[in-house]
Amino acid sequence: MKKVLEVLIVAFAYASVVVGAGNASGMEPFFYYTSFGVEGTAGVILATVLYGIVGYFVTGLGQRLQSKNYKEAAYLVGGKAVGGFVDALIIIMMLGTGIIMLSGSGSLFQQQYNMPLWQGSLIMTLLVVGTLMLRLRKIILVIGMITPILIGLLSIVIYQGLSNQTESFAELNDYVISVGDTLPDTLPNWWVAAINHVTMMTVAGVGMSLVIGGEEKDPKVARWGGALGGLIIGGVLAMGHFALFAQIKTIAPTVDTLAQMPSLQIMNTYVPHLSGLLTLVALAMIYSTAVSMFYVFISRYVPMETPKSRWIVLGVLTMGYGISFVGFIQLMGYFYPIAGYVGIVLIALIFYGPFKIKKLEGTGLLAKVSYN
Repeated sequence: MKKVLEVLIVAFAYASVVVGAGNASGMEPFFYYTSFGVEGTAGVILATVLYGIVGYFVTGLGQRLQSKNYKEAAYLVGGKAVGGFVDALIIIMMLGTGIIMLSGSGSLFQQQYNMPLWQGSLIMTLLVVGTLMLRLRKIILVIGMITPILIGLLSIVIYQGLSNQTESFAELNDYVISVGDTLPDTLPNWWVAAINHVTMMTVAGVGMSLVIGGEEKDPKVARWGGALGGLIIGGVLAMGHFALFAQIKTIAPTVDTLAQMPSLQIMNTYVPHLSGLLTLVALAMIYSTAVSMFYVFISRYVPMETPKSRWIVLGVLTMGYGISFVGFIQLMGYFYPIAGYVGIVLIALIFYGPFKIKKLEGTGLLAKVSYN
């Protein structure tokens, strides 16, 4: 029973890191899946399988290396050239995604509570700063608690979406695709979108995923926790996809008026007394993603849980807060797909990792590898 609990802790922590705020709000599943109509369902299935496989490998790799940051894994598996490229890619993705999360929190507070953008972003910035002062195990437990709550609320969203559906999916398909055509044209079809989503979110989450695996002593717990976490991510995507599809005319009364927070729009329409709770969960997802991104970014340069790291946390978050007013939806539509295309290199590296480690172990060179 203890092993099962440990697997669940890893699974939900990994899922919380990867799922992110875009899934809680509904915009991410719509952009990557629902916007392709019925074909988007095949994309969800493909992504679920890929997330499970990637989760198995990435947390297992972190456990084997007992990772405290992603740098050691990148250079060990990829060497100086490829490892350096992946290192730079992850650094950019970590900082960019963390800043987007701060921006997203401002948008959510503004939409639901009519607060100025600067106040909402400031609240999230202070929460992230406070959390990054904690010990790593406590951080993992905190972020792992959020996904089960999100799944519960998304279950309500999909129930309301499907039970109040007045037209079949076939009848709604053309309208869904028309709404999708108004979004940034960076993804040509459903299977490219699915692969791009997996690679993009892996780039965003690999740093903390390796750290989560590195905190586990049992390799089986780490690997199967990651695999289960991947399936949980797929389930969250599926719930969001079907609910948004069924309620396309609620979240987009006209083709060019898609709500920025589609899941919240459904809750506001059918169960307004719970919309505030979903808002808090969306903010919690923003929080968990921001904590993960900034933790990995800062740990790349300085050991965490030290006096120096606390000053770096304050400096980086202050800078991030200042940049966060660039915008949430606009950056997601362009920054994420580009990261997804480039991130294919990282996926290849993750799959190659176990073979490279086995080779190094066989030659007795693993302990001699330098990451500097």
